[in-house]
Amino acid sequence: MAELPDDTYLPPLEPCLKGENVVLSWKLVASALADPSGHRQTSRAVIDFLTDPLVQSFFTKPGSAFDAPSDKTPHHATFVKKTAAIQVTPTPDEKYDINLIKEDALWLSKNARINEVAALRVVVIEFQSRPRAQLLGPISNQDVANLREAAGAANAQTTNILPGINITSTLDAAEIQASFEKPDNRKRRIFQTYLDECRYYAATNDYIFTLMLQECLPTSPATDASREIRKSFLEAYGMSPKQPQKSPVDTPTKTFHAIVAQYLNLLPDSISRSQAAIDSIVEDKNLWTEELHERWIQTWLTEALHRMVIVFQLLVLSSDVFVSAQVAQQWFSLVSAFGFLNQLQGFPGEISDLMAPLQCLVCVISLSVINLPRMMAFFEGDVDLNTDEEYLASSSVLEHIHDVLDSTASDSAYAVPVLFAWVPVVHAMFSSYQERAERRDAIQNEKAVENYDSSTQMIPSAGRRNSAGSIITIDKRRYDDFLINKSLDRDYKQIQILAAAVTDQRHVYDVIAEMSSYLGNTGRAIFSASIGSRMRSTFLDILKITYPFVGYQAEPIEALLAVLSGGQGYWDLSRANNILAQQDIVTLALSDETIVQSYFQQALNRFPYEFLPFLAFCRAFYSSKHLTAESDHEVILQLLQKTPTLTFILPDHFVDYQLANEEENSNGFQFLEDFFLFSTKSNRRREAASEDSFIIPAGTYGRFVADEGRVVRIEYEHSALALLGKRLDVNLVANKYNLSLGELSLEETADAITLLATLIRMECLRTTESGESAPGASDAGLTIVAEASRALSRTKDVISVVCDTIDVLLDGKTETQGLAALVACFQFLHAVLPICPGRVWSYMSRCAILSNQGQGGRLAKLVGNLDLSGVQLELLMSTVRLFSSLIDSAMSSAVRRKTSTKTNSRQKQNNDIWLGVSDKIVTQISLSIVRAAMDVLESSSTWRLSPLDRMILVSDVIPIMDKVVLYTFSMDDINTKAFLMAALEPAAKYVIDSFLAPSAGSLRIQPLLVTLVAAIQPFGSTIYANKTEAFRTQTEAVLGFARTLVRVANYVDRPSTTVEQQLFKATPFVARVCACHDAFRGPAIELLEALVISAGKSSGEPPSLLGYLGPQISRSFLQLLSTLDRPFDQAQEVNAIWRFFSTIVRNRQQWMANCLLTGKTPRDAKSGNGKATETPSSSVLASALERLASITKIEESETLAILDFITSAQNFWPWTIFTLQKNAGFLTELRSFVRNLKSSTLTSKVNVQQACNEARIAAYVAEIFAMQLFHLRQIGQAGTFANELTRDLDYYLRDGVAVSGYNRGLHVNFARNFSNQYSGCTLDNFKRTMLEPRPLGVDFYYALGFADKILGFDSGWVGPRNNGFRSEMEKANENLSLVDAQISLYHAWEFLLLELSTCLPSNDTLKKHSLQVAQQCLEANEETQSHDQVFERLAESRVNLALMLVQRVVDSAPSPGDITQLLMALWATVSSVQEPYTPENISLYRTLLKLLYVTLRAQVRSLTQNDASSKRHGGDLSAVAVAQTVLSIVDRTVAKGFRTLVSLVHDSQTIVLPSDFALLNAVLQACLCMPGMDQNQTQILNIMASHDAVQAAVSLYSWADRLADQGDPIYGELSLLFLLELSALPLVAEQLACDGLLNQITSANLAAYLRRANVKPFADSVGLQRCYSIWAKGIVPLLLNILTALGATIAPEVAYVLNQFPNLMQSSVERFEPPDDSRRRDRGDRDYITLLSVSEIHSLALMTRVLGALRANNARDVPAVEWDAAGLSESVDFWIERRKLLRERLVTLGPREAEWRSMPPASERNKARGFESRLEEKVVEQLELVKLVLGEAWND
Repeated sequence: MAELPDDTYLPPLEPCLKGENVVLSWKLVASALADPSGHRQTSRAVIDFLTDPLVQSFFTKPGSAFDAPSDKTPHHATFVKKTAAIQVTPTPDEKYDINLIKEDALWLSKNARINEVAALRVVVIEFQSRPRAQLLGPISNQDVANLREAAGAANAQTTNILPGINITSTLDAAEIQASFEKPDNRKRRIFQTYLDECRYYAATNDYIFTLMLQECLPTSPATDASREIRKSFLEAYGMSPKQPQKSPVDTPTKTFHAIVAQYLNLLPDSISRSQAAIDSIVEDKNLWTEELHERWIQTWLTEALHRMVIVFQLLVLSSDVFVSAQVAQQWFSLVSAFGFLNQLQGFPGEISDLMAPLQCLVCVISLSVINLPRMMAFFEGDVDLNTDEEYLASSSVLEHIHDVLDSTASDSAYAVPVLFAWVPVVHAMFSSYQERAERRDAIQNEKAVENYDSSTQMIPSAGRRNSAGSIITIDKRRYDDFLINKSLDRDYKQIQILAAAVTDQRHVYDVIAEMSSYLGNTGRAIFSASIGSRMRSTFLDILKITYPFVGYQAEPIEALLAVLSGGQGYWDLSRANNILAQQDIVTLALSDETIVQSYFQQALNRFPYEFLPFLAFCRAFYSSKHLTAESDHEVILQLLQKTPTLTFILPDHFVDYQLANEEENSNGFQFLEDFFLFSTKSNRRREAASEDSFIIPAGTYGRFVADEGRVVRIEYEHSALALLGKRLDVNLVANKYNLSLGELSLEETADAITLLATLIRMECLRTTESGESAPGASDAGLTIVAEASRALSRTKDVISVVCDTIDVLLDGKTETQGLAALVACFQFLHAVLPICPGRVWSYMSRCAILSNQGQGGRLAKLVGNLDLSGVQLELLMSTVRLFSSLIDSAMSSAVRRKTSTKTNSRQKQNNDIWLGVSDKIVTQISLSIVRAAMDVLESSSTWRLSPLDRMILVSDVIPIMDKVVLYTFSMDDINTKAFLMAALEPAAKYVIDSFLAPSAGSLRIQPLLVTLVAAIQPFGSTIYANKTEAFRTQTEAVLGFARTLVRVANYVDRPSTTVEQQLFKATPFVARVCACHDAFRGPAIELLEALVISAGKSSGEPPSLLGYLGPQISRSFLQLLSTLDRPFDQAQEVNAIWRFFSTIVRNRQQWMANCLLTGKTPRDAKSGNGKATETPSSSVLASALERLASITKIEESETLAILDFITSAQNFWPWTIFTLQKNAGFLTELRSFVRNLKSSTLTSKVNVQQACNEARIAAYVAEIFAMQLFHLRQIGQAGTFANELTRDLDYYLRDGVAVSGYNRGLHVNFARNFSNQYSGCTLDNFKRTMLEPRPLGVDFYYALGFADKILGFDSGWVGPRNNGFRSEMEKANENLSLVDAQISLYHAWEFLLLELSTCLPSNDTLKKHSLQVAQQCLEANEETQSHDQVFERLAESRVNLALMLVQRVVDSAPSPGDITQLLMALWATVSSVQEPYTPENISLYRTLLKLLYVTLRAQVRSLTQNDASSKRHGGDLSAVAVAQTVLSIVDRTVAKGFRTLVSLVHDSQTIVLPSDFALLNAVLQACLCMPGMDQNQTQILNIMASHDAVQAAVSLYSWADRLADQGDPIYGELSLLFLLELSALPLVAEQLACDGLLNQITSANLAAYLRRANVKPFADSVGLQRCYSIWAKGIVPLLLNILTALGATIAPEVAYVLNQFPNLMQSSVERFEPPDDSRRRDRGDRDYITLLSVSEIHSLALMTRVLGALRANNARDVPAVEWDAAGLSESVDFWIERRKLLRERLVTLGPREAEWRSMPPASERNKARGFESRLEEKVVEQLELVKLVLGEAWND
């Protein structure tokens, strides 16, 4: 046969040794198959592995995975091939040495006696698991010291740092690491790995057979993946339904028996190995350690155990045929070899825990081999032997079985049930033998008589042949020899003695009950529920078949109840299981007529005289989840509602009856008078009136059922439920009643209440599983409550009776039975909580179990012992679970308690279940609950509990506090009055204060630390799945609660230094927990993540995570995480790991971050180990880049997580940029990815989640590109990459700006409809807070999970076709996810585009893109969006982006068409702002005006430069459009805006700033600079007049002194600048003059300030400096404009105004006096020259020149202006000639002049003339103009 390929089983070595691939070990496979969630089974790696032909051959040939080495097998050749140099680089390096790997494999092959390939696989698995092994290794001194401090035991010298845990360490971390690396220890680890692999290989074998035979895996429901695996294995075993079968019945049985034989052949080897010392098999003395010897025994016993489970399952499914004699002989030979099992009790826990499973298996397999049901059917003649091979045909095998059972039953309890089953078998053989002997004798006698009478030979009849008539047939059976040899053929006493010994001495029923308690679905269950149920079915067969011998007795009844329940109690009802209906023992029992008639019917007939059995049967039968409404569970319920008989002791005083049916001798009788079951001792009729419910009427028949006494059974149909309710009620006041049935004992009270609790709870569970609405659960449960309350008075029901019972029990002296009754009562309250929450809450507010109103609770007293009894522990568990459900109830009812839903009368009852429960009650009880939980948590360390009980207790208590905090802070705003979880707020704050207060101490944190330390011991059992689940649940609960504490401290901004320090000290154990079980990895790293984030927010240096972990632990921890959940590749796990890496990089954990980014710890880097070029390949950063190189092949969620890590690394560790630049493939792949993205608008119509992810990915990519460009720009290498990027921007240009995903209609309608439906709340109550991360998707913005629980009571929440409010909330969340992703995309695109425009300032394509994006920004802002703050900020950001883009493009001559298009879009946006100067709009409007100014200037420039060409190309139309737009701007924005600003500036709370006036002035200036605006003077004048803008400006000027800000009359300057811009138009200037502007300037209050002597550029006060600006910038140029426009007409007024300010006129000249002028008195500001002062003298020179000319013609009207023009002319000459001195004295005023000073001259001519700056150029040019005006022309 051709060799099967083995690359799946053992992949190529080099990738495995380099960490690129992970070998799927048997341990990983078994953990995947045992995963309760079923997620890991869906991994493609697991499916491919288990469907691989080679792997399947290890199952079809059991044990072949670890075959011994042999020359006949190809293993050696495969080993040589796998380890050849061509496959693996043989050169040793720091990671692996292939030669050492080969040596270890050959060493293991020799010592373990397995083939080389299996050994090589084990060695590679050990190599890959070294980080995990190091984390699970010894604890160092440093870790112990940290733990002491965290636990508050820093000064303790004992090893008992934490209660119940012994921690010792004598080595520091370095010594542990050195020991770990020793060759001997490496080999021990390899051998231990081999033993683990053997164990998990056997477990995988077991799980696969369970999957094949029972259609699902042991601990998880069926999935598509499990079905695919099952189908493949069925085909491999030849059991596929598709294959033709000769006999559908026989072939599977034969196949099963053949497989059984295979596994039985393997069992002796497993057993012998477990019994042999390790040194007798293993040669290497290094392995002869006590630890490995224990692991050795555990391995082979576990292997035997799993193989026996397979054997059992196969035997159960093939019970239609007896096993062969060979199989029976072989098995019972093994049974005799299992005598050592009783000795396992003294071994360590891992081995002693195997004793009970093995004993159970030996027992049930033996029973299955005997096959008691078929045996009895055979002897009853219902079946025949199919073949001669069946073991019943072999007398020797029967003798062997008998001998083995006889010998083992005396000292092995597990053999007792088998021997008990053997008794009816031997009895049947004996009976058959005796019957045949008698028949043979009779026939022989008859034959002798016939011979004597006829003296002829007897002739056979020709009729039907009767086999009974054949002497030969009658004479011999194959088992007769067995009876004869064992002397059982004549004497039955041996059988009777055997039966008596089994029942009386060996207590078989106790053994069956004890075994059954391990085979249910409880916390201590050994096997899965389905296998346990099948095993108990074998006991059920025994009890059924032995009933005729034993009868109805207490012992078999108790055993049967144990078998039916499997030890399950009330709290196990909700435990998940995978039992199929045909496997469920309850279904089998109810469908078995013998069980029903012999046991159940008998119990019914004796009820309530024998009170407990019937109730226990009902409880057990009703507990099955497979009972259907059409069949069994309805039958049970109907029987309880209509019970046909009543059995009790007839009181001695009652004689009103007569005997009946005496001829039948049935002891029958008939009542002559009514018989009262309950009668009051009082004779008052009104009391007795309510007691008529249980009166047995006269004429009722009954009979005496006992020969002695007066026990009677009455034919009286009644409701057993109602009777129970009544008896519980009267039991409270038994002294007031005559009780015909007697008073209930505490035990009976407990059983009655437990039955009611079970019935109600099962109804609720069935309703939940069927998916019905909450009212459905209420109806079914309330029916039972109503039935049990039927006989009670109107003021009572069974709930109030149970509550009264609790009060009585708590007030009295509580014994064990009383505690059991209390347990039942609290279970009942838990059961009715979902259907009658108001009743439970109301009672709990007065229940003494909790501390209420200053009174301490009784719970602490009831469980105050150090050693809790079983019933005390059950009470504690029950109360804690009730408390937990109450907290859930408080959360889920938050809306229902407030909502007055409109319902019809049929629903009234359902809607009143919260009636009378106020928030005050809920607050009070919740606070009491968390206080009680805190007390339990603190005491949990001191109670002496079993490990399992402690695990269950902690996993129940911790979630109470965790849920209170999460429910309170996960959604809604806690500071609002309508806070939804207000009732839980005090409880949540109590929890936070208890742990976060500086005085909290260490007592409360100790149980958390105990759990973390206990969790680092691997819980590696392949059985006890529920115990493993309890261990997992406890650890996850503690990790989750610690994470919640840290997160909530951050969220509420609460100092958490104490708990943070304690948890940081425990981080080595948190990191180790990740290695213990993969299920802990997610919660553990979330806790570490929360700690790192919290520490990163501190103002000082945060605690170092790497420092607390230590170098060895941190290295191993990071190596473990860096595998990224390979080989399973579960997205959720992988994303959590990447998120943790990102958190480390972002939060000042520099040492840990360096480890992630370089692959080296600080110690490694310091020592210089490894080559520099090799390090990055082992870093997490390198892994991230490698993963992204195939971005299209990985899940989008993982892509997001990796990109988040990379961007975080870029932003916080800039040197990583250079690492990214070296990886060209990574950047190329990212460019390709975004280049191929489709529009999010199209994608979102098909898949919103995909559109979200793509937008978010594109945002990260843009951020990466931008950072790349930024750093490349610093070194001058950005050009190439930037040019390449411009070709890949299509997605960003389409979707980068417009957040088009927002569906306003959806959100508005949803919010309105939601408020209408749920009047007690709004949609805002369900907004998620920032307490926990919010992934994009259906749970992004609104807390959908909480909403499901809170609003699930309303049928409209889900809707009839899933079209209710829930689907709307999902859509809203998806839509807001898309919006969030698009906003992130916008910001990243903004960053990238600005960086591109900086890198490529002259790129024409990019210029067009920039203008396009600017226009998109404006168009996006025009669209109707939400007024949410997010969108307001976004709109402002868009305008800012547009402003920056236009500013960058404006200097590069953009085309007029592009600018015109942008201007139109911008004007549409500006004009859409209705009230621009309101607080919510003004910030955005200011930015829009800045953008408008820049765009107008660009438009002016483009029109000026392209005027001729635009005319040639028909640009007139666009020019007209521009002109009209500009006029509209002047009208609506400038004139109207200025008027509005003037009116607003007078308000006391004004938000108007001077810069707003300056902006309007700038826009006006830009508008008036537009070519052709001089033709629109009349329109502009009309516009100004219509808005009274000029008068507003004059008014503002006149008020400037009173509006001065800290003495600064800035509004005077701004108003004049506005008028100055208008005065540039002659018509407007003329109108200004006509309106008396000059008179108003001189008559305003401000004029008095201007006339002061010290008004100058550098005056002492800001007000005087501003006055100078008003004069130089405003009045002087304004006068010049008016004079220019009107000429001689206005000249007298202009000259008059100038003469009004003689000081300013004089100082303007003196300011330019040369430094050496002897006339100067003081220098002051004359030492400095400014551009403004030069402009001032320039304007004054022009005006005085013009006025002088006009005065020459009209001296009478035009007065002379006092201004020393001649002196100024000399001074100007001086400064022009001394440019160096001018340059020294030149001072800048404002940033614009400072910028000019740093810029070179504008023209080459001026550069040649020696000008050094643009400012100097402007000053000198103006001085030359002054000189020109004042020079020769003046003289002329």
